[in-house]
Amino acid sequence: MEKHKVHVNGIDMVYEECGQENEKTIILIHGFCGSSHYWHNVCPLLTDHYRIIMPQLRGHGETSVPDNIYTMEAMADDINGLVEKLGIDKTVVFGHSLGGYVTLAFADKYPDKLSGFGLIHSTALPDTEEMKRKRYQDISFIMKDGIEPYVHDLIPKLFKESKREDMPDEVERVKEAGLRMSAKGAIHTLEGMMMRPDRSAMLHEATFPVLLVAGADDEVISPDDTFSVNERQMPKSTYDYPHIQENTFEGVAHMSLVEAPEQLARVIANYLRTLGEKEPVRVL
Repeated sequence: MEKHKVHVNGIDMVYEECGQENEKTIILIHGFCGSSHYWHNVCPLLTDHYRIIMPQLRGHGETSVPDNIYTMEAMADDINGLVEKLGIDKTVVFGHSLGGYVTLAFADKYPDKLSGFGLIHSTALPDTEEMKRKRYQDISFIMKDGIEPYVHDLIPKLFKESKREDMPDEVERVKEAGLRMSAKGAIHTLEGMMMRPDRSAMLHEATFPVLLVAGADDEVISPDDTFSVNERQMPKSTYDYPHIQENTFEGVAHMSLVEAPEQLARVIANYLRTLGEKEPVRVL
């Protein structure tokens, strides 16, 4: 894997790249308190047929930590800046958790740049009032006690309990990615996640297949939230939309990228093949 840095949208963004330079480009976006490292077990399984770009979001990894709220729209602008710098015409984006929120904002703002997208342990729904209260509590905790105890408490909860015992080294590596964050970066990201709107329309109005992946044991974003949309202010299941591909991973919590990378890579590869065969699937 090669690491690079580019200046986009007023920040220095670090990204990693692997795969075949002349093949179709896919972008893999990590989750909160993560980095491109999150995708390291998945990337090698896709390199034979794709060029893979793994950016580090603002405030995460080695990317700049600006002093403002990190809205999903600003992060989508960062991704667009990267896409333009690399001369990519169209791409397929897969976002994990926070990365899914950014993917949806990118789909909303830059639809002409997308030929498909997938949400991995993420949701198109906005924060509930309960979740907003939890984020405020997290911000207060980080301001008082710092990022280290917050990360040590957060990361194990992303894994199924049995997986924590089976892969302690992987859990520690995910913690290490979180510990590279500054308190400022974490706080501004939490603020941005609270502000995000309902982007259900990006799912049910998509003119190409959309991939959704959930973990059966995910206590961060439940399968119900992954597979739910609002249409005309009415809650509906994504099952009602034939262009949306639902996948639930049994025995997996919030981190299929680490807990079941082979399974996730197979699902992504199958989706990409389907996308090539069926795009576009319908005209609105």
